[in-house]
Amino acid sequence: MKTSVKAAFGLSLIWIIINLIFFLAGYSKEAFGIGILLNIFCLLCSIALALFMTKREKNFEKSFFLDDFKVALQGGIIYALTISAFLYIYHEYIDSSIKDALIENQMTALHKTYPDKESYAQLQELDVQWKNKTFDDFIENQEDQFASIYTSFSVFAFHLAGLFIFSMFFSFFTTLIVRKVILRQ
Repeated sequence: MKTSVKAAFGLSLIWIIINLIFFLAGYSKEAFGIGILLNIFCLLCSIALALFMTKREKNFEKSFFLDDFKVALQGGIIYALTISAFLYIYHEYIDSSIKDALIENQMTALHKTYPDKESYAQLQELDVQWKNKTFDDFIENQEDQFASIYTSFSVFAFHLAGLFIFSMFFSFFTTLIVRKVILRQ
């Protein structure tokens, strides 16, 4: 197995273990923000370690920028795929409390915006889509939309896209820093 893949799997395993520890301790919802920041940090470490370990394996010989970028991006992409797959399984089969909390927050905001039929009547005047619908139809429709947005697959797709974008960005700048500052090539 390539060194960049080993680094990515190792750091993704570290993040998965930390995430499962938060779940087993009962702090999965409270640690959600910390988990995201830790995830981004582990992605950056995965990219940097993949590049550095591969360069060290090849005795720090000179290479093209795109070759180094490819190695760094490999570490990031493997990390992104592993974490996204884990998050799908986690939210689908292990703990759906974060998804449920997001849906509940959206519903609370909806009920604050449209607390009664009078506020809904103002919406009906502005939006023809709700002209012939009742207040209960509107609330039910919005609940269905929120439930369809916050699915395990949408969490998977969002994390995969986000981590891929971060991987591209981090890989470029990590490669640049390693080549220009650390190795002075």
